[in-house]
Parts: sequence; C-alpha cells; structure tokens
Amino acid sequence: MGRLLYLELKRVVTARSVWILLVILILLSAVLAYFPVSFERTYRVDEQGNVSELSGMDAIAYQKQIEKENNGEITEEKIREAILVFQECYREYGAVFPPDVPIEVYVQKILPVYPILKAAAHVLAREEVSVYTMTDADIVPDDAPKFYERYQERMAFKGKNEAEQEKIRELNGGVKMPFTYNSGFSMTSLEYLSLYILLMLLVFIVIISPIFSAEYQTGADSILRCTRYGRIHLAAAKIVTAVLIFAVTFLIGIGSFLLITNQVYGAEGLETSVQMLWDIFVIPALTVGQAQSAAVAAGFLSIFAAVCCTLFLSARCRNVQDTLKIALLIVLLPVILYIVSDAEWVNVIRYLLPSGGVGLSNSFLYELLGTDFVHAGQTVIWSPCFIIGAALAEIPLFLALTVRTYCRRESTN
Repeated sequence: MGRLLYLELKRVVTARSVWILLVILILLSAVLAYFPVSFERTYRVDEQGNVSELSGMDAIAYQKQIEKENNGEITEEKIREAILVFQECYREYGAVFPPDVPIEVYVQKILPVYPILKAAAHVLAREEVSVYTMTDADIVPDDAPKFYERYQERMAFKGKNEAEQEKIRELNGGVKMPFTYNSGFSMTSLEYLSLYILLMLLVFIVIISPIFSAEYQTGADSILRCTRYGRIHLAAAKIVTAVLIFAVTFLIGIGSFLLITNQVYGAEGLETSVQMLWDIFVIPALTVGQAQSAAVAAGFLSIFAAVCCTLFLSARCRNVQDTLKIALLIVLLPVILYIVSDAEWVNVIRYLLPSGGVGLSNSFLYELLGTDFVHAGQTVIWSPCFIIGAALAEIPLFLALTVRTYCRRESTN
C-alpha cells in the first residue's frame, strides 16, 4: 500500500501542469500577503509643519507612531478625550475631515483618535449618523461612561426577531470589555486572506479533477482494476494523494501568507478586539488574531469538503472535462447565489454547499463579522456555525461516496 501511495503521489505531483500550479500558488501567497501594504496611505506633518504623503511600510509605521497613546484598553477616559478633540475641531472648522479642515490639523488632531472616534460615533450617536456626518450636537463627552452599556443594548437589537436577539445576547455575552486596540493591523489584509483561500480552492479543483476520471478517459483504469491492488487499495491511494497535496500546499501557502502579513503589520495588532477593526457591532468575542485563525480553519474545512466533492465527481464522471465543469460550477455556486439573492432559503443553500465558507464578500470572514442566522424550527443557528457544521458532515460523506462509486464501477465493468 505504501509503494502504491508513493507511485500515485509521484504520478500526480510530477505532472508538469500540477507542479507549476502548486509553485505559482505558493508564490502567490507572498504577493497577496504584501499587496495590501501598497494600499496603505497617510499624511505626515514634520516639525516645520510641512505635510507629506506616506505610503506602504512608511504609512504603517507612522500610523503606529501617532496612535500609540491609544493602544491598549479603550477606556471611558480615552473615549471622552476623543470626543473632546472632535468637538473642538468641529466648532472651529465646522468639520473634521479634509478638505474642510487643513490637512495638518486633521493629521495632528483627528487621525490619532480616529479609531476611537469611529467606535464612539457608531455606539453613541443616532443610528443614521456616521463618523463622517456627525456634528458636535450628536455626541458629547458626558456620553463616554455610557459607551459599553449602550453598545450592549444596541448589539442585542441587531437580530431580526426575538429569537435572533436572544441568540446574539448569548453569543456576545463573552465579549471582553473594555475593548482593546493596538495600531497597525488592516481589514484589507483579512480580505486578501479570503481572496487567497478562494484562489487556492480553484487551483485544487483543477489539480484533483483528473484523479479518477483521467484514467477512465484513457482506458488505463480497465487495466489497473485487474491488478492485485487495483480495487479499494488504489481508490484509497488516490484519495490520500489528493488530500496530501491539498493539505501540505494549504499549510505552506497559508503559513507563508500569515508570516508575511503578521511581520509587516506587527503581531501586536492581532490583540485588537475584532469590534475595533470592523463594524463595532460584531457578535463574537474574538481578537483580530483569533478571527484570522477562525477564517483559516474555516477555509481549510471548506476547501477540504470541496476537494472531497471533486473526488466523488471524478470517480463518477467518465472524462476530465465533465468533472472539471461540474466541480467548478459547484464551488463557484455560493458566490453566484450571493450575487443573485439574499433570501434566507438561498443563504441556507449557499451555506450547505461544500465551498460555502469560501468566497469574497460571501466568505466565512464576513459571516463571522455579520449577524445572519439559519432557522430550523425553533432552533436559531449562527451562520458561521452552520457553515462549519455542513463542511464537517460533507467531508466523510463525499469520501464514502467516492469509494462506493469507484468500487461499484469496478464491479459493474
């Protein structure tokens, strides 16, 4: 069996198209990990009052420098000071953002407190008010002590009905308050992580589609089935080969991506409460680092489920072209459904598909940061939990179907 596995692994990996795709995929991890850095922009004011624009690593370093006083717990006092700075600037200029405010004033006063000011605007101002439309009448320093109490009140009402609101209170109950903020990390990096996971999925589908069907197409399967290890042993070797290629490449690619990302933005940013990176009204009690790990774990399970589904299709279809077409349609269907409709029954189908946790705006990351639920009778299930549960159920299901389909094909030919 070991010899058979070695030969099957060698046959697949040494194919020119396969190793080229794998090399590109691993190199792409470094490119996509560093690419968000190019979007980083900020302004610097020197001692003479001159303003210059910074980009890339310089922008990240300067942003950390001007925000360092706000690192750590977001206390009531920090919230009060941020509101005071906002009011002083607004009363002087009638606004707090350029071009209505001189760029040097914005950089020196508003930019250092912007993360806290944004959170305060979401929680303490009226729902229709944002940090960009807020006036000095919408928020006052005396509101600062009410920040966390108001956050809990408004968070609970993000559900569409009483059952969802109760579930939100249950899930959100473990959120650590005060929130923690450490400057440096970017939401863009997490979005590119989701993009990289999607690209990995597509590459793995292309590599794995021929595992069984290529030999059906060439007729080699008829010969292999007559050998001593041509039945279930060969099926097992092919399945293990596909899973090994996927798992090893995923770990290397994602490991490289995270290593570069965390080095560029600074590992200290991973301690930031996820509420301070995205919308303040986020359900889970996670740090940015934990949200990053959850996105990776969900991506692994979703791709694993999609790989198992592709193996089943490869064992079922008579040629590579049909396998690839059907597999690509299935793995891209969640993205298509997300674009077409946001109806609850459509979302349920999307979550149930093998690649339900992979995508762009429909990825597990955005489900983790969202407030969508699945209703099963009286039971309310948070969408990220539903996606994980579906993937865990589909992995053994499709593996069993693959073996059964391959063996039945043998017995009927």
